[in-house]
Amino acid sequence: MTTFTHLAVLFIAKMLDNALGTAKTILVQRNRCLLASTALAVSNYIYFCITKNIVTTDNDLAIIVVSIASGVGCGLAVALNNRLSKERTFVNVIMSDNLETMHQFRDFLAEHHITNVATDSYTRDWSVKAIAIIAYAETKEESMLINRYIENSPLKFKRVIQKA
Repeated sequence: MTTFTHLAVLFIAKMLDNALGTAKTILVQRNRCLLASTALAVSNYIYFCITKNIVTTDNDLAIIVVSIASGVGCGLAVALNNRLSKERTFVNVIMSDNLETMHQFRDFLAEHHITNVATDSYTRDWSVKAIAIIAYAETKEESMLINRYIENSPLKFKRVIQKA
């Protein structure tokens, strides 16, 4: 086998190994035990084959190629996960003591059909009335609309985001 072909095979194998390792982590977080176990078993097999191959070869270039492939494989798995993931609901809790601004923000959410709940609240010292809005962004577009609104506002908002 030529050196180039050998390095290409190592690159692809290590990329696949890291993609499977990253996929295993994602699958564990999603409680997909059987798929995570399978990904881990295949990843370990590939890893041990690569390790055996590199240990028996006296070639620093192979180590560099395998190292670069590790990063590529991880990036590939994360990109693929992002592409295939369902939209998530992001729960935005937004607070401000500027009542008029919060009314405008609430109207903005209603205009864009973003589900929200507005409630009365108070500042830390209980002396000033405030409004808290919980906005449920169900798509990336809705999240981006909320982000842009807050970024373009001259006022300061307190914001907490939770993934649901």
